[in-house]
Amino acid sequence: MNNDEELYLPIKQVYFDQIVAGTKKEEYREVKLGITMNRYLKKADNSSGFELNPETTDSSKTYYWDDYNNGNYPFVPKDIKRLNLAVGYAKDRDTCTVEVESITFEPGRVLGNPPQFAWWLMVFHLGKVSNVYRKKR
Repeated sequence: MNNDEELYLPIKQVYFDQIVAGTKKEEYREVKLGITMNRYLKKADNSSGFELNPETTDSSKTYYWDDYNNGNYPFVPKDIKRLNLAVGYAKDRDTCTVEVESITFEPGRVLGNPPQFAWWLMVFHLGKVSNVYRKKR
């Protein structure tokens, strides 16, 4: 597996416990201009931009990270296979690995009438949990 197929995410204890217990099946992250876009989205082969989703975009148009695009996120996520989750930032902390079954996008806050802009959420649909480590309490 290459580095683009795994993603490290810090997470709060309550959500970590729910994922390990199997009761939380989705993890949400906001797509923000800059570093999160670079971590989450697939780069276009021919430019410094990001790969457009051909099912929801017109190749002759320019799209931006916050375009509403009729409720369809215009870019393609990286092919992330696993999330490495860690509670907080301490050296000794609870950690685990979770398989990613799929990735979708949901518009968070939407602006405009008709809608023009959105704060987009990337939704990781979670599968099997492995490599669970619990710090000594």
